[in-house]
Amino acid sequence: DEKAFCSAMILEGCTYYSFYVFVNSYNCNILLMALWPMIIYYFYKAVKFEKLRDWLLFGLTSGLAFLGKYQIVFLFIALFLYLIIASREQFKKKGMYIAILTGIAVISGHIIWLFKNDFFSFAYMLERTESQTHNLPIILVKLSHLFYPVKFIFGQIIAILGCIGLYLLFAIHSKNISVVNCQDNKSDKIFLLIVFWIPVISQGMMGLITGNRVPSMWGSIMVSLAGILLFYFFPIKFKENSFKYFTKLSYGAMAISLAIVGFYAILQNEFVISYPKLQIMTDFANMWNTKTQNSELKYVAGDFGLIFPYRIKNKQPKIILHTFGHKNPWIDYDDVHKSGLIIFAKTEPELYMYAKELDFDKNDFEPQEYSVQVCNKLNRCDNDGFVYTIIK
Repeated sequence: DEKAFCSAMILEGCTYYSFYVFVNSYNCNILLMALWPMIIYYFYKAVKFEKLRDWLLFGLTSGLAFLGKYQIVFLFIALFLYLIIASREQFKKKGMYIAILTGIAVISGHIIWLFKNDFFSFAYMLERTESQTHNLPIILVKLSHLFYPVKFIFGQIIAILGCIGLYLLFAIHSKNISVVNCQDNKSDKIFLLIVFWIPVISQGMMGLITGNRVPSMWGSIMVSLAGILLFYFFPIKFKENSFKYFTKLSYGAMAISLAIVGFYAILQNEFVISYPKLQIMTDFANMWNTKTQNSELKYVAGDFGLIFPYRIKNKQPKIILHTFGHKNPWIDYDDVHKSGLIIFAKTEPELYMYAKELDFDKNDFEPQEYSVQVCNKLNRCDNDGFVYTIIK
């Protein structure tokens, strides 16, 4: 269907799809960019056609998404609200309950882990967002309950402005735009509005209730229906060459996005492509081997951005996460003190903070500086660095 294709291609105008995925490392948000619309698709099919296969796929994708990020709960709230408003008969049928059981089966191992570890990931999540308020001016801290939700919702509107721009260019070319009759397919309209706006508003409400930071990037998984909403509520009559024009327009936008990202990668020095992670991790492997006579490095700790590449490069060390005072349930801390580790930090105060969480005293180690030259593709170089310590 041409409109379905255009609804997907128009997302090239959304910064989350055209820029964010290139300049950020692979993470749970990018994973949920795929699972979020899949959940919506299978739920819609399951409710409309009532086939067991669709309910099973809905339950499966929902479980996988929950394992990726708890934020998927906001979508579940929207889907439940839709059932209450427009499809209450589903509560009397077995399909929805089969989907729920399927989802529970997928996440059962994680639920057991949560109970065994005092819901560690929830504590980590809440304290991570709360800690970010300390960097705000005092006036914004006092207004944080309003500032964060407004900033988050405004950020989502900004993110889809490119989609709206592409749509308007297409509408101007077609010279035939209308507004859909609100009484036609009322259930579908309610469904689209609820599954798009309720998760965004619910996420913003978390900031309103807690006063904690709600990063705009958390909305990257929620805007996948932007194109469908535009073409559904403001339909454009396709002429003979309309589809070809829109295809060219979309690929043109894609080419521009790739060019911008390419120039960004070439010209600046902090881009993930330019940073010499392989050299850094090789240097630290050699330093550890020299200090410990080639003993096994079991643990790395500190700044996640610095330690994660080490984990990928060398495979064997366990990561000790910065957990704001909580212990990592998967770490044997007695063995950490026995076996030693490397702690990475951006600043010396951070290094002492990470060490204190691991019950190391200042007398147990000596901070060291590591400097590296970071060069872009035009060989313009800057010096960068961080601090570390090897405890053995």
